[in-house]
Amino acid sequence: MAQKTIGIGIDGCRAGWLMVLFDGTTAEMQMLPEISAFAELDLAGRPVWVDMPIGFMDNGADGRECDRAARKYLSPLRHSSVFTPPCRAAVYAEKSEASAMNFEHTGKKLSQQSLNIVPKIRELDSYLTSLSIPDRLLWSEAHPEVVFGALNGGQPLVHKKKNKEGEQQRLQLLQPWFPEVFDWMANARGRYLRKDVLPDDIVDALGLAIASYLVQSGLAQERKLPSNPTRDQEGLLMQIVYAVPR
Repeated sequence: MAQKTIGIGIDGCRAGWLMVLFDGTTAEMQMLPEISAFAELDLAGRPVWVDMPIGFMDNGADGRECDRAARKYLSPLRHSSVFTPPCRAAVYAEKSEASAMNFEHTGKKLSQQSLNIVPKIRELDSYLTSLSIPDRLLWSEAHPEVVFGALNGGQPLVHKKKNKEGEQQRLQLLQPWFPEVFDWMANARGRYLRKDVLPDDIVDALGLAIASYLVQSGLAQERKLPSNPTRDQEGLLMQIVYAVPR
């Protein structure tokens, strides 16, 4: 029997990792306290789109090519939403030393925002590098703003995701494939406290899940930034994927 098509989108949040499963009709939301908990689920062999950096530079001030390409794609409205991840050495450094380590390897220090997300970046990297090569390849980095821009005809969104207009705009872009998306979102907002999960975390994870579903079901083409990605020293592809509806 053929495996049912399910799009999986994951976004890191304060309470852990918010996962949404979309099967073309309904969406299911789950919280993973740790990303390694994914291995305990009956989802083996399925593609996963996650909003978190995968693959890191060792040295150099220019950062990853995929981030530069994503900023160009989102310019001039949402390019600032793409941050430059730390180098691999900084990802595994102590928090008090991470910024200095990044400066040593890249000539750039880390912002407080970057330092705050390093534990999540390290957690995902540790999990992925523990997997077999075929299982690693099932995980793709996806940036929500790139995903929504592609669903918007290749145009970056005008409104920011954290305000009411931005949330409405993003849900409207998902509605053609998920007609009940506004009702679903209203219910989803009540599942978790805001201190654990923000509304834009939910929208981002849902957007990735639906985009992944569209690619798997043949309703969209998968595109990559850049089109010919390179691998880091651990063999992880440094690319950002998105879906272009047919």
